[in-house]
Amino acid sequence: MRYLFVLSWLLFLFCIGNTKIVLDLFRQETPRQSILKSPNIPEHGIWIDWLKESYEKKKNYTRTNDTIPLLRFLDTEFYALIGIGSPGKPMKVIFDTAWSTTWMMSNDCPIKPMKVIFDTAWSTTWMMSNDCPIKTVGCWFHNKYDHKHSSKYVKDGRPYNNNEGTYNLTGYYSRDELKIAHTVINQTFVEMTSVPYWYIFTKADGVVGLGLPQNDINPFLQNVLNQTNITKPIFSIYLNRDKSSKKGGSIILGAIDKKHIHVTNKVPDKITYVPINSASALWEFSIDRIFFEINRKIITICENDCTGLADTSTNSVITAQNMLSVINEQISAKPFYFGKYQVECDIINKLPALTFVIGGNMFNLTGPDYTQKLSIGPFTTCISAFTAATTVSEQKRWVLGGAFLARYYSIYDIANKRMGLVRAA
Repeated sequence: MRYLFVLSWLLFLFCIGNTKIVLDLFRQETPRQSILKSPNIPEHGIWIDWLKESYEKKKNYTRTNDTIPLLRFLDTEFYALIGIGSPGKPMKVIFDTAWSTTWMMSNDCPIKPMKVIFDTAWSTTWMMSNDCPIKTVGCWFHNKYDHKHSSKYVKDGRPYNNNEGTYNLTGYYSRDELKIAHTVINQTFVEMTSVPYWYIFTKADGVVGLGLPQNDINPFLQNVLNQTNITKPIFSIYLNRDKSSKKGGSIILGAIDKKHIHVTNKVPDKITYVPINSASALWEFSIDRIFFEINRKIITICENDCTGLADTSTNSVITAQNMLSVINEQISAKPFYFGKYQVECDIINKLPALTFVIGGNMFNLTGPDYTQKLSIGPFTTCISAFTAATTVSEQKRWVLGGAFLARYYSIYDIANKRMGLVRAA
């Protein structure tokens, strides 16, 4: 357990050119990797189950586009380093297409008073006393925003609460400078004072929501368009398929980068555009059909009323349990730890492709696309990207995370309220 939470240095480099600023990040092993590689995985599982049960019981450059490189760790989170406040404080954030709200962990998320017992006799377990506020465990080991130290802070004060499934978030709105290549003045965001316990296992200190406007609060993208020289209301996301690479990919603001589009016979593949749900603030769209074709037999997973949601905050493809059960049966997946499923590594290349029909065109995910090899000591296991929905909203959608978005370069057209997909280079 002593290796579970390791304080690390994160090296970053700004490369300033005539047309863009590139922020490069580097990768380090995550806490979840440390847990899975431990020889005492069952004990870790028991500790996490206990924690979950306890928590639930207590419920001035001119440019037209910018590239924000993303960092991959454990192939489940893609994040970048930003600055918030003046002077800017570095924060590691997830750029999340499945969320409109931008939020940061607040200095008001208390971690004291507390009593923590570190017992050298139990290397895989640590316990918390009753004096420790269980609802703030997720704030531990994170950078936090302190508005008292920012000269550009503007008080808002409206409360925020999001309570759905495991997403139990509480805080209040504030305004300050948010710096990502451009400086965004008076960006409204939430200072989170309570976050789910499982945030203790992540590296992210917050989220930059890439969703569409909702209510009376301008999201990050709208402020970028209003306050910078970016004129095209569009952004695109490329996620690196090389799972061993430290570079996770890029978000390109204001442009489509043709180098990320697959080329067939020297001709770039055609982008498929589909309208997004006009009633939603998320990048939500219709899927015509989802199926396997095995030995010339079609096995339909979803047909008619299928909804997709692009989600850069996860590597998983999330669906309702009944549909997941059918998928697991077809790929012979067995239960693993932390809600994951494992498949036999020697059959990955033989696994059937799952086909998504979107906008009348087929988008396939092959075995190597929806599995990940993980080394645990001398052993190697292969984990499926398909997981079960844990919230009501997820039950109604197919959440398409990195396993899908790494294979297909995605374009987000704000003005025309549509989303584009094309095979990635």
